[in-house]
Amino acid sequence: MEDIYLDYPEWQDTADTVHLFLQMAGKVKVERSPKRSQWAHVRLYLVPDGLTTGLIPGDSSPFSILFNFREHQVEFMNGDGKKVNIPLEDGVSVAAFYGQFVSALEQIGSPTLINVHPQEFYDPLEFDKDDKHHSYDKVAIRKWLENMLFAYGAMARYLTAFRCKVHYPAYYFGTMDLTCIVFSGEPAPFGKKDPVMEKAFDERLYECGFWPGDISFPQAAFFAMPYPFIETIRGNESLLQPDKALFKPEKKEFFLTLKDALSYPDPEQKVAEFFKSGFDIFQKIKRWENIDNIL
Repeated sequence: MEDIYLDYPEWQDTADTVHLFLQMAGKVKVERSPKRSQWAHVRLYLVPDGLTTGLIPGDSSPFSILFNFREHQVEFMNGDGKKVNIPLEDGVSVAAFYGQFVSALEQIGSPTLINVHPQEFYDPLEFDKDDKHHSYDKVAIRKWLENMLFAYGAMARYLTAFRCKVHYPAYYFGTMDLTCIVFSGEPAPFGKKDPVMEKAFDERLYECGFWPGDISFPQAAFFAMPYPFIETIRGNESLLQPDKALFKPEKKEFFLTLKDALSYPDPEQKVAEFFKSGFDIFQKIKRWENIDNIL
């Protein structure tokens, strides 16, 4: 599986451009979808060809937006059968794409006003003014899609042990990660005034997933993050698996890079073991009250 290896610096320009494209679709869901806890209403979903919004309530009929990374186009379709496609091409700026995106929504009968300011992005230019980001490397995009499909398989394998409420892997447009979540059912308010975080963290949970890296951590990696957050694993280092995994106290997260995961004979199994070991360590430090009932 070495041919799918891809770190952020290798495709940064494309990653940033597509990240911003996908934010537009996520923001449409923010405006139109019924609100759910943990921002579940704004997630995008992985399919064999790319990422889709799933059904979104529309003006005259529901619609969906599919980023097809095999055909390299964005496909808009409503419940009346109206279709509009936008090609994904190198050289098309975020501003130019935004104009096409807005037009496509109008053509399928559901024009939507969105916040044009990027979320959780290090270089936040408003969509309609961003001529800086305009890269689309088809080879890198296909590798990223394969990364996510591989990650989905590992997360699905890990989640089979749980009987409790879980969120199956989905894409979060703010941080560009494919993430699943296991919930304890116990309330745990965030405790600080933050419009994003206090909705994301309101009960005890264990979040794990994959993201392609960023300017602060350039390696594509699998991660696991307990909430309430932990700052130390208190001598439980030997429980963390596989041997190349690590805990970063400054980020309060467990990490296993994609490169290290692919170095094992059965990468998917090792990633699933990584998620499980982080959860087991978390339970030794802050055990859930009803853990025996959810496994």
